[in-house]
Amino acid sequence: MASIDSIAENLRHLDEFARADTVVHRLDPRAKVVVTLVFVVTVASFDRYTVAALMPFAVFPISLAVLGRLPAGYLAKNVALAIPFALVIGLFNPFFDREVVFHVGSLPVTAGWISCASIVVRALLTLGAALVLVALTGFPAVCAALEGLGMPRVFAAQMQFLQ
Repeated sequence: MASIDSIAENLRHLDEFARADTVVHRLDPRAKVVVTLVFVVTVASFDRYTVAALMPFAVFPISLAVLGRLPAGYLAKNVALAIPFALVIGLFNPFFDREVVFHVGSLPVTAGWISCASIVVRALLTLGAALVLVALTGFPAVCAALEGLGMPRVFAAQMQFLQ
């Protein structure tokens, strides 16, 4: 498990990316926070057996990362660190949801495996979008934007404590 120091170091590294000067870096932090929040809520609102319909949503974090000239390897490594947690949660589904939905050759695919895949895809999308938001905006600016959008100051101060 990552220590508080390593998390803070990672946030400082993300803040270095936020100092770049691209069109997406210059957008208002509140707008980026609101759009990312809408994205996360939209992705989370899909049915638990949805996988293919989530794929077009990858355009959002990928296009922002490309426009912001963010290093793909760094982003992928950080998102990949959290995916095992989503996978562990999703791997319980095949044990509980055993209804066969279709076959791949002679191999039955159950609804549990589909919901497991859906959990992993949602985690990739939402974590990727949040990571891109911080890399494009900077953690202090995200906290200030959240406070400007009505988040209580005490929560924003606690989040900035990591810095």
